[in-house]
Amino acid sequence: MQDVWQVPGTMRRTFVLVALALIGTFPVQAFGSPAGIGVVAVPPTQAVPLVPQGEKGLQLLGSGQYKEAIPELRQAVRLAPESSQYALAYADALLSAHYKFTALGFLEGINPRFRNLGEYRYTLGLAYYLCYRYREAIEEFQTIAQDNPKFNRIPFLIGNCYMALSDLHQAETYFRQAIELRPEEATYYVSLGKMLRMEGPARLDEAIWALKKAWELNSRDAYAGLHLAYSEEAKGQYAEAQAILEQVVQEQPDLQPAHLALAVVYEHKHAEAKARQEREIGARLKPPPTPLNPR
Repeated sequence: MQDVWQVPGTMRRTFVLVALALIGTFPVQAFGSPAGIGVVAVPPTQAVPLVPQGEKGLQLLGSGQYKEAIPELRQAVRLAPESSQYALAYADALLSAHYKFTALGFLEGINPRFRNLGEYRYTLGLAYYLCYRYREAIEEFQTIAQDNPKFNRIPFLIGNCYMALSDLHQAETYFRQAIELRPEEATYYVSLGKMLRMEGPARLDEAIWALKKAWELNSRDAYAGLHLAYSEEAKGQYAEAQAILEQVVQEQPDLQPAHLALAVVYEHKHAEAKARQEREIGARLKPPPTPLNPR
């Protein structure tokens, strides 16, 4: 099996963005399917001819021009319906452009043709998740996990499904499994930390440990810092939260939730002028497209 971190270029970037979107900390900008996953062996088929519209659509998708890629890939799917590459790229473009229900309808429609492909099952699982059909997403991801138990993204995604279903015990189990498989992945610690904080004050210390680990692994991850600051503030450790948030807003000045969180910390420290300034900055900024669900 080919691990996601061995997938070149665009595919590798899409995995990072998918992961961040699923933990509710980053706008959904791109979605992809893992190359090299096979749920069951698929016998070789006749080579699919290249379609000019499809090749153009793949180029547009790779350069982040998702809406522009959609009509090209739609036409390619019509001209070469047997091509899984064009079909999955079309679904990726729809998901990336936030047409998630259209993408899900398309993926369900092509199920008989591509249901044995792991890449198809993975993309279908993502579509189910983003359309709030979490149990069906879990079923798809678990199907992949049966044949690819070492693929670390799968327990991470299943954990997010269970967190969305408010089954925090199951979510924790899967997040820890993902960390065991890939302990250097900061995103997994962010999800674990968020989940632990959701369980209440009794687990705040554990949440802070997980989020500090994420921050150590990637100190430029503004959202790891943001959630760490939320946890420090909840524990009453305002100086620590202030230092983190000041770094975050310096590195990402357009991140609205960080300014609003910093205003709260300044209020705790009776720095009213600074708090007012941060609230004013936050009021001028747009919130992220994906809800942060910080509290």
